[in-house]
Amino acid sequence: MTNTDQTTPNTSETHASTVATADGTQAAAKKPRKRGWIVAGVIAAVIIVAGAGFWVWHEQPSFCNAICHSPMDYYVETYTADDPHMGITAHAQNDVACLNCHEAELTTQISEVMAWVSDSYPMTDDGTMLATGKEFATEEFCARSGCHHELGESYGEITENLWGFADNDAKYNPHASHQDLALECGDCHGIHEANVLVCNECHSLNMPEGWEAPNEQ
Repeated sequence: MTNTDQTTPNTSETHASTVATADGTQAAAKKPRKRGWIVAGVIAAVIIVAGAGFWVWHEQPSFCNAICHSPMDYYVETYTADDPHMGITAHAQNDVACLNCHEAELTTQISEVMAWVSDSYPMTDDGTMLATGKEFATEEFCARSGCHHELGESYGEITENLWGFADNDAKYNPHASHQDLALECGDCHGIHEANVLVCNECHSLNMPEGWEAPNEQ
């Protein structure tokens, strides 16, 4: 008599084995999918962190000359020079960075890139700065509300607080002089150059600390 128990497979065990094998196959198939989500999450996190880091760097003066060494090297160097004769020093000491004044408008940045690529930006005779620098230093650009809060919130308030500046006679005010219509902010306030008291071309006034007379240029 043949022992069928030994030769006939147990259908329940076979079924269980099949299910287990199927489950194992499915589990093995699911693992790479889960791993894929982890990899995607890590990549996304790296991109976000790198993007945030780039944006923070984009706000710093060092970004300005990272590629555009000419003409930006001089501007970044003077920002960090701590030279009391330059207006940029007061900005740097108060954590006022380039983009706080020079707003990064897309159209402006595109035109700057095009000028840099084509090497068509005008420079001063000594080759250190852009020849168009004084075009920025206007009342509209420099006397923005909230910028020079120690003296006032507007150009009018700043002017009102300058009578008798630097211990001079109260009748003197460089912002209310007879040269008002002929002068722009940049004629005296040399942000990346020395601050020059133009009044002393004719007068002999006390100068604020760090300022120079025209004949010292």
